[in-house]
Amino acid sequence: MALTLTESLDNLYTTTWEHRKGQAHDNIFTATPFWYWMKEKGKFRTEEGGRFIMEPLEYAKNDNITWITKGDTVTLNSYEFLTESKWDWRYIVAPLVRFGIDEQQNRGKSAIMKLMTRTLDNTENSIIDELDARLCGAQTGNSIEGLQNLVPDSASGSEDAGGVDPSTYSWFRNNSTSMTGLSFSVYGRSYMTTMYNSCMNNRLQDVVDIILTSQTVYEYYLAETIEQKQIVNKKLADANFQNVEFMGVPMIWSPNISQRMYFLNTRFLYFVYDPAMNFDMTEWKPIPDQVNDRAAQIILACAFIVTRKLCQGVLHTIDTA
Repeated sequence: MALTLTESLDNLYTTTWEHRKGQAHDNIFTATPFWYWMKEKGKFRTEEGGRFIMEPLEYAKNDNITWITKGDTVTLNSYEFLTESKWDWRYIVAPLVRFGIDEQQNRGKSAIMKLMTRTLDNTENSIIDELDARLCGAQTGNSIEGLQNLVPDSASGSEDAGGVDPSTYSWFRNNSTSMTGLSFSVYGRSYMTTMYNSCMNNRLQDVVDIILTSQTVYEYYLAETIEQKQIVNKKLADANFQNVEFMGVPMIWSPNISQRMYFLNTRFLYFVYDPAMNFDMTEWKPIPDQVNDRAAQIILACAFIVTRKLCQGVLHTIDTA
């Protein structure tokens, strides 16, 4: 039996998306500098199913370490140094709608391919914008946790990212400093240096590797250093992303950040996704009470998590006046 026009278009859309899905994943996560940096650092991790994502956290050191001389004994007591954080799966969905009238009016093969390409391109770009907005914001509704959750302004507040309350557990607090009423032109570099050192605590594993800020603060920093030789990160520059280095660390900006500067160690940040729900398209379904109109969804199951907050930091309420 020959397929109807609707069935043929269902297959065409689904097949085309399957062919471009891998490229779409790359396009989405290399379109903005932070997600590009995370991908280049290998910080995208797969997790298969489960009600939650359970992540081990170190909260204590081995207190049995000691110095000995000949004949001394060594304590062999067991000790607890790990606990777990619990992260909810978050689901981002991009709805696709096809109107029968549009398909009838664009029935030629060339026209329908152009319409389909525009639809899928628009969906990719919309997902890019949404993920960057959620990255820089706070978790609301069903969205992923953003930097305002993982590296909050109130480091000892009750923001329990991963189910661990930093107001109770000091080992799960990030560094945070307010610059309220402090001119960035006078105090900016000094506060940036202190935050950088506080995050790394002179430990190699804790060194900040990326700084993320707003466009206004980024441009203000550039203006303050205009007479100095500006060094950029070659990897980011080769990908056509603006950046400038501070203390050897690339600084980038996002239009979705306001008056903040994040000092991040991506060694302890992960974007987790389920490969079985990785920008997959559902089947096309008729829309009730709408003649020849069809709908499908593209869905991703994911989470954005932090496993060590002591080496993350934020300067907030930055005054660029």
